[in-house]
Amino acid sequence: MAEITPYNDELHREQILDLFSDVAFKGDIWEYQFVENPGAVNRGFNPVVAVDQGRVVGFNSVVPVSIIWSGQHMDAMWSCDFKVQLEYRGKGVGRLIKEDLAKKSPVLMSFGISPVAAIVLERMGWKASRDVHYLKRIRRPRSFRDVALMGYQFLGRLGVSAISAPGYESRTHDELPEPEVVDRLWQRSMGGYDKTVVRDWRYLDWRYQKHPLAEYEFIEILTPEGQLAAIGVVRVDQQQARLVDYLGPAKALPLKYFLVKTMLSTWPEMAAYSAMTSDAEFKQVMRSLGFYQGREQPRFFVWASPQMADGSNPRPCNQGWFIMGGDSDGELLQSARESWNHQVTNRDDV
Repeated sequence: MAEITPYNDELHREQILDLFSDVAFKGDIWEYQFVENPGAVNRGFNPVVAVDQGRVVGFNSVVPVSIIWSGQHMDAMWSCDFKVQLEYRGKGVGRLIKEDLAKKSPVLMSFGISPVAAIVLERMGWKASRDVHYLKRIRRPRSFRDVALMGYQFLGRLGVSAISAPGYESRTHDELPEPEVVDRLWQRSMGGYDKTVVRDWRYLDWRYQKHPLAEYEFIEILTPEGQLAAIGVVRVDQQQARLVDYLGPAKALPLKYFLVKTMLSTWPEMAAYSAMTSDAEFKQVMRSLGFYQGREQPRFFVWASPQMADGSNPRPCNQGWFIMGGDSDGELLQSARESWNHQVTNRDDV
């Protein structure tokens, strides 16, 4: 019978990696993803491990983060890399793992999960957000479907009001600005968010600059006075530029418009541009610039302990989130996979 046991790196890591044998690079990003992230450095790496007679039969990893929740700082956890051995599925092991996971943090989030995992989470009281969407702009079609979607892009621009962004300037670097500059920007911006991951320099440095396989670019938006107003994080491959994260004011439509327009002009040779976001302003900006909004929504789920449901938190736990694609471990893994395919097997993902 499967039971939960404390994680022991010497006993469990290799067995867990065997669970992810279909992810060839998992061992290469293990330390980065699970041990070196700021939350784990502060609070330790404490995943859920299910074993049966010493054999690992299920696993649910965690990435501790600091978040803003109704304007207050607090600890939370991303749930990621949930796996159960095939012969143990349908026998309650997944529920056992999720029940133990709920003891680890007052707030849990999961983003980019599978349809099967979504069913498990819904049965256990997790709440799905309906605000996250995938947006894409195709500039060079590579199929008949792309041609049809370009028509959809054109129709999507109709009726969208024009947006101006007077006075902003931009510059693009392959490194973040200095820590104190980034942290000042976060301090100026954080008050406008209801629920979001804390995007200070330490977190952004780990998430984007220390990724062992992927590379990211940073668009800095400056005011007419030269003050840093926002940072956009972009990942560029041979065919597509993705806006994966944003640090800046919560409400700043012209600024976000200038940021997305800068991405388009900085990498004009791309076949496509994309983003995942819950932010209504980014969606408006992107539609005005020819992006279409996909019908299928990326799955973002939240669980909050009963102690969180009091008068100080009037909005449901799944509402009011600012989410970007970089919040997802799916982006972390996709960027690693694409880099792995290019560097090791010299082929592109399709």
